[in-house]
Amino acid sequence: MRSQTLAAAVLACTLVSASACRRADQPAAAAAVPAAPAQPTYIPDATVKELMVNIVDTSADVVWLSVTTEVNEKGIVDTRPRNDEEWLKVRQGAITLAEAANLLMIPGRHVARAGEKSETPGIELEPAEMEELINKDRATWNARATALHDAAMLALRAAESHDADTIFEVGETIEHACESCHKTYWYPNEKLPEFPTNTAG
Repeated sequence: MRSQTLAAAVLACTLVSASACRRADQPAAAAAVPAAPAQPTYIPDATVKELMVNIVDTSADVVWLSVTTEVNEKGIVDTRPRNDEEWLKVRQGAITLAEAANLLMIPGRHVARAGEKSETPGIELEPAEMEELINKDRATWNARATALHDAAMLALRAAESHDADTIFEVGETIEHACESCHKTYWYPNEKLPEFPTNTAG
């Protein structure tokens, strides 16, 4: 009787072990796959105009004005960051400018508040016209914002290496990124005066 009980116990253990092995051999793909996290809901309360005035312009100015060459009654005056604290301010301006470019790409952000009008009608587009241009081709708008982001990142790397000459050069890159966007969405109708030409030989 004891031998039958022992045999039954051995058989039960064998079956349990075999079952455990089969479960271990099952492919990992059969395991439950966790659901992808939901995308956050953005709340773009600030308008494009407000971002430009309060973040983009001010941050770009930090970079632009950190390295300058001015000619005045004293001669040539060079401005450069002189210590770690001043370089840190340039770095902060650059990284804020880069992240402002990301803010510009958040969908659903309006160009201006309801009722706001152009300050120079006929030269600047009305906010509703700007927004229509942006919404017609979001890919181009995002590409222009990305160009600003990339230029700001060049300034960031230059600030981290304390490279004033590169900061000066990147300033032009930032200006080009800003101006190409402005000419497309802000004042495409602007007519620049032609320089007079000397036809007298």
